[in-house]
Amino acid sequence: MEQKIIILISVSITIAIVGFSITQIGIINEESKSHIEESDQISSMLQKIKEDKMKNENSENPYKPAPKEWINSGPFFIDRSEYVLGEKIFINIDAVDENTKGTMIFSKPYNNTHYKNYKEIHFDGSKKQNNFYLSIYPNEFKKICTTDDLVGEWEIIFAGTNFEKLKFQVKDQIIPGMEDQFDPVC
Repeated sequence: MEQKIIILISVSITIAIVGFSITQIGIINEESKSHIEESDQISSMLQKIKEDKMKNENSENPYKPAPKEWINSGPFFIDRSEYVLGEKIFINIDAVDENTKGTMIFSKPYNNTHYKNYKEIHFDGSKKQNNFYLSIYPNEFKKICTTDDLVGEWEIIFAGTNFEKLKFQVKDQIIPGMEDQFDPVC
């Protein structure tokens, strides 16, 4: 009787081990497939980057990031006075007085009386302020539909303060590989 119980337990353990082994082999095969798929995706992405780089280098007007200039108004700095389409604007905020509150308004003037606000960011000197990047792209909701609406002079207005406006230009050039980000949206 004891031998039958021992045999049943041994068979059950053997079946459990075999079943466990089979499921592990299946999991390992799935992981291998996903790693292969990931490396295919990475390879195709690297290939696109190489193609974009070659296209840029062979173009009449290749893209090269401009050196940093750090223009400022009070405690607010931007890294350049000119950007191309697709470049991020780096905004550095340095020690805002704790009593200073307001709104940074990124806007594009069209003439002396008309402008279009693109983004508003509130700031409060009594709270910790973080530096940030801002990207400017066509935006259907804001009726900024094409690259023509983006190219030209821009201003950062510091509403609620006495700080001067910061001005910068967006040039009619797109970072290679980002052209599809600037298709018309409306």
